Amino acid sequence: MINTISTKKQQLENSYFKTGSGNELVLILGSCRAVPYVGYFDKWNNENGDRFTICFIDPFNWAFDLNDNRIDLEAKILSLEQDENLLTMIRSCTIFIHEYYANFGMFNLDKNSPKNIYQFGMKAGVDIMLPNWNDIFVLTGDIVRFDNDIRKKAIQDYNVLGKLTHQTLEDIKAVKNRNLEKFYDICRKSSFPGFADDFELLYHRLRFFWTFNHIGKDFTMTIFYKIAKLLDLKYNDFLHDIPQEDMFANNYTHLTEYDEGYEWGEEVKPLKDYLL
Repeated sequence: MINTISTKKQQLENSYFKTGSGNELVLILGSCRAVPYVGYFDKWNNENGDRFTICFIDPFNWAFDLNDNRIDLEAKILSLEQDENLLTMIRSCTIFIHEYYANFGMFNLDKNSPKNIYQFGMKAGVDIMLPNWNDIFVLTGDIVRFDNDIRKKAIQDYNVLGKLTHQTLEDIKAVKNRNLEKFYDICRKSSFPGFADDFELLYHRLRFFWTFNHIGKDFTMTIFYKIAKLLDLKYNDFLHDIPQEDMFANNYTHLTEYDEGYEWGEEVKPLKDYLL
């Protein structure tokens, strides 16, 4: 199975992860959240005549060496500007699928940045921006763990009343709504602006996200089908045999008694467990 371990190892050894040997080169540039798309493309490729060579880069992987020791990420990325193997791959890319980067030197996506990937030969005919789920705090458990002000209020509420006050609940609701609007704005700036409406309509029913940083299979498969439509990839058989692995499902934020309206069919964890 293609996962973050296998992609990281090959990237550190060979400048990028690669699977397939087709004539069209797909480069997927993103965080660990983009790895499921690599697996989906690989599965489609294996079932449809090896049309693509599929490459993947997670820029943050270069913060480590092969022994998992931290190294100077900025210096490493600077050295990659002279990596002819990497540059040849970038120049050969025909389909570019990526999250947004603004602080990773040659891998920046803003064409107005002093350095960006387009200056290093990226000229893919298809350029697809993914909606990125990064630090999007929606569930009560995540909010009380990582918002220091709300955490203090919640602890005080429980010490005095044994439950959250109306005002603290309103504060949590405001954080949730602000983060959802942040994500909807990210979607509208991506290649799939309509996913904002899809998400708003369905997130109470589908486990689109596991934590504030990790997305679920329902998210990645929905986006993959949108990518497939853009690329005119046939996927009827694929739809009935999607991968069963949900890459980030092993460590997730539970619903609490204060998360209302969700139809995920999961165990509810008392909020006080997040305050210990």
